[in-house]
Amino acid sequence: MKVITVLLALILGLSGIYPAVSHAAPKFNDVDPKKYGWAMNSISFMVDKGVVSGYPDGRFQPDRLVDKAEMTVMIYRLFDQYRPYKAKQKTDYSDYHIKQFVDVPKNHWAYTEITSIVTQDWWNAVNDSPAGAKFFPDTKLNRIGTANMLPVFMLDNQDISAAEVFQILSAMRDIPIVLSPYSLDPNSPEDTFQEDGRYNEDGADKTNILYPLLFGHDDNEILFTDDYSGIIGTNLALLQKTGIMTAWNGKFEGGEMLTRAEAVTILHRFYNYLKQTGTLRQYSSK
Repeated sequence: MKVITVLLALILGLSGIYPAVSHAAPKFNDVDPKKYGWAMNSISFMVDKGVVSGYPDGRFQPDRLVDKAEMTVMIYRLFDQYRPYKAKQKTDYSDYHIKQFVDVPKNHWAYTEITSIVTQDWWNAVNDSPAGAKFFPDTKLNRIGTANMLPVFMLDNQDISAAEVFQILSAMRDIPIVLSPYSLDPNSPEDTFQEDGRYNEDGADKTNILYPLLFGHDDNEILFTDDYSGIIGTNLALLQKTGIMTAWNGKFEGGEMLTRAEAVTILHRFYNYLKQTGTLRQYSSK
């Protein structure tokens, strides 16, 4: 019962931010309204829009874990106007083109989707190796991995400083943060942490890993002290601030694994946020 309560709170956290939009509930025999009432509107929406579907046996499998290939396909379908490698749709991220993934062959079921939208700037979701870029499409996602997969750059209308990121994330007891005096000294604590593997190009799967986020303080100013902390920390803070992925009871619960019901709920929130801010049509025709 405790696990169910925690899970529900994680998903529902700031659901009141978005207006209720009713969709006809699909007739999946394993989606019990009493158990999955929090996700039924999102399941219905995603099915209606052709982002996901049920199985031939009439099930949705809401508790089945989601891997990176599946999440990429959902993002590809939902945000069907975002194709960074097309000439007329180039963005600041288009220069990060990955021509080939060593672990995503052309006969992979999600090859088109992965190679169409995944760019080199997907921090931790793409890892370099001596053989080339690796995506690990079969990796099951936890909540940190999900945050690494989401196209948070679409929220770029949010102006958020390092100080605000620090304030938001400091309220989460399970987000590792290191705050130290800002220094260019190579022996500073920040440089010690930067040797923890976050920048290694060894082909290891870092999708679900959260390295300590490093901040420096210089007089009254708080700064990011490395690129990883600036990008990942900002992404996590934005997801919390916008209500797309939120902490509960002071914890982000980054190690919790992602289910299908949770995945469609998070993406539905993302969609609704873009709709509210007037930027949806830039990314989706749904």
